[in-house]
Amino acid sequence: MKKIRDCIGHLACCGDAKTGYITSLYKGHRTSTYLAVGETFTIERPDTKTEITRITDSTFRVVSHPIAA
Repeated sequence: MKKIRDCIGHLACCGDAKTGYITSLYKGHRTSTYLAVGETFTIERPDTKTEITRITDSTFRVVSHPIAA
């Protein structure tokens, strides 16, 4: 599992591009899913929004940006 970090360096989730499995743990709440190639998973936290897209069986694209206060 690869650690995926947001734009300010916080751990957003962990993912395995080969299987498409994504898991996120935040304040004791675990969320997990399987992404097909081309699907996107969005994680919104109080200070960031992170979108993880499974591009191929070996690659995720991560787009993260801060949320304005």
